Amino acid sequence: METLAPERILGGRYRLRRELARGGMAAVWEAEDKVLTRRVAIKVLHPHLAGDDAFRTRFRREAVAAAKLAHPHIVTTYDTGRDGDFAYIVMELVEGTTLARLLKNDGPMPVAKVVDVGVQVADALACAHTHGVVHRDVKPANILLREDGHVKVADFGIAKAGMGGDLTRTGVVMGTAKYLSPEQVSDNPADAGSDIYALGIVLYEMLSGAPPFIGDTELSTAVARLTAAPGSLRNRRPDIPRSLEAVVLRCLARDPVARYRSAEELRASLLAVDSDNDDVTPPAGVSVAASASRVGRPHLLVGAVVTFLFLLMAAVVMSGSGGGESPSKGSRKGSLAAPAGALAAPKALAAHSFDPFGDDKVENQAAAGHVSDGDPNTAWKTSSYQDNFPKFKQGVGVYVDLGRNQKVRGVSVNATPGYTAEIFVADRPGTDLAGWGKTRSAGGTSTFDLGGVTGRYVLVWFTSLPQLEGGYRAEVSEIAIDAA
Repeated sequence: METLAPERILGGRYRLRRELARGGMAAVWEAEDKVLTRRVAIKVLHPHLAGDDAFRTRFRREAVAAAKLAHPHIVTTYDTGRDGDFAYIVMELVEGTTLARLLKNDGPMPVAKVVDVGVQVADALACAHTHGVVHRDVKPANILLREDGHVKVADFGIAKAGMGGDLTRTGVVMGTAKYLSPEQVSDNPADAGSDIYALGIVLYEMLSGAPPFIGDTELSTAVARLTAAPGSLRNRRPDIPRSLEAVVLRCLARDPVARYRSAEELRASLLAVDSDNDDVTPPAGVSVAASASRVGRPHLLVGAVVTFLFLLMAAVVMSGSGGGESPSKGSRKGSLAAPAGALAAPKALAAHSFDPFGDDKVENQAAAGHVSDGDPNTAWKTSSYQDNFPKFKQGVGVYVDLGRNQKVRGVSVNATPGYTAEIFVADRPGTDLAGWGKTRSAGGTSTFDLGGVTGRYVLVWFTSLPQLEGGYRAEVSEIAIDAA
């Protein structure tokens, strides 16, 4: 039987470069797409699986379903095919590391980083569930982290293809036992609630360094969640906010009805984590196992300080007249979007660069958060172009996630004078400009009156840039959104 090696070309198009990872179902290779001259990742089924016609059909069907999920936090699926003994899926190549490798090397993560990763993964799951796709295998190995902190979730639907249905078969536990939901262990169908449970396990592991249920065997590990309660996170690590512990425990409720109703609701609760809230008790339906000891870790004080600063700045909003105002704790909702009538500098809201005409589809993504950090001395900067738009390409942009659908009345953009921009508002970010629908404003600068357009994502699309230092570029220090 033929084996794979570097320089092997699959499908007459994909030249293998090096093997990146290997699992029980497939190997992942870095490859070069000879047609589009770009680097890609290829998941190649092991030959004994690819030879199974039913398996190969399921594998391709799930790959096609995954390819329909266009989202900033989901690894893009480009192609699928077969070459001799090898069936494969071609995907976006993500530069960075896996959450599994990061946890293995560094142990527990700072609280603010855990919340950030959790929000991004929940956002990806919300998109998939909206399209009827359940991941079924959410685990650290399938969560990829780029160096700029951007998270991508991989392998949507592949677990379902591998098992022909669910992750259990004839009483034998399949999949990754540490992250299975109680219903999967009980041989019931997995659904969106199963993904929420698995993300709860991942959050628990990021905070404590280990998942809550570990047995001597995979079977005993899986069954433990049916008979035992997760241990208290704050007994293991006192700097964890009570509100964050409550979020994790609700995800881990044995009864799916007691969990979050959706990944979107979970995401909103993570954004609303309050380090000052000392009165939160475990949610209904969730019990906590007592811990034998409390172990203090001095170095975790740093994580607590970072979390406090993050949450303090997240609460900052600007009134419609530009004055400072902070929402009271009693009025805080499940989302950190601005209250009605407020012109919010969206510190707690995710910002993403948008460059559909660029090679990697992003532009200075590491600095995108500067449009919402409340600091006029920091900025998101476009690349410097030799020719102004649209001579070289149509434009470039940055968009803000409001956390939920809202009526957007206006947008204020503080950027280098001399630019022209348009505003788009959509329920979901488009992978290309057409995916954002029609523009909601005429080309302009500074302040844009939208009149109450409903949507969750607000894109500032630059159609021309000022000439600076020998090139055309813009610096955006702040984007404020009047939404309710």
